[in-house]
Amino acid sequence: MARTAEKPALVVVESPAKARTINKYLGRDYVVKASLGHVQDLPKKDLAVNIESDFEPTYVVIDGKKGLIDE
Repeated sequence: MARTAEKPALVVVESPAKARTINKYLGRDYVVKASLGHVQDLPKKDLAVNIESDFEPTYVVIDGKKGLIDE
């Protein structure tokens, strides 16, 4: 299934080996990046869940991973 968007879609996987393999299948309409682990986590200084909204979690981007997301 080919994408029709101007910019390629980003697909994030944990492993560089998986990124290379998946990139072969998806082709140039997608950019596949390896995160080398988690990209988001629950905040350390906050409750991390909204108790008034069915305990919806709040996630923050891990400091060392911001560059991967901003690319």
